[in-house]
Amino acid sequence: MAEKITGYTSEMCQQAMIDELKELFRDMKFTGQEGEKQLKIFKQFIPSPTDDDDDVDTNRSNFPCIIVSRTSGEVVNEKDPQLVLLQLIICCYDPKTDRQGYEDTGNIIEAIMQHFKRKPVFGEAFKVGYPRKWDLSDDDMDFYYWGIVNLICETPNTLKNEEVEALI
Repeated sequence: MAEKITGYTSEMCQQAMIDELKELFRDMKFTGQEGEKQLKIFKQFIPSPTDDDDDVDTNRSNFPCIIVSRTSGEVVNEKDPQLVLLQLIICCYDPKTDRQGYEDTGNIIEAIMQHFKRKPVFGEAFKVGYPRKWDLSDDDMDFYYWGIVNLICETPNTLKNEEVEALI
């Protein structure tokens, strides 16, 4: 029988980040395949294609998007919070020949970095710590422009060591 999960989890942190990003980008539009469109936000992976790529050149495409990936965690000691590394993988689309699609990716990165500078607490319980890193890809992938933001998030430590508590 599996032990009941109590307290805050890394999955809760990931979902809270998704909710925070949806709110942050709610009213923003970016270059899409058929004009401006909203940013899609995915949990852990981009959905697998279910057709023969008929949607790749339409606004039904999954791009532009942010993939919120929970990649690792660490608990340093009994008293400190769990640290969860969330990677925000950003992909924008721009078919123009001037190859300026990286600008949308860069603007999304800046919006994220500035947002968490002003409001490091999200989901009422989680906190974005330091260091905060970002990177723009220089890979040549026609029309697709990639970037990444690595955020170390603190998950509140609300659990107590039951064995120690029983001795007290």
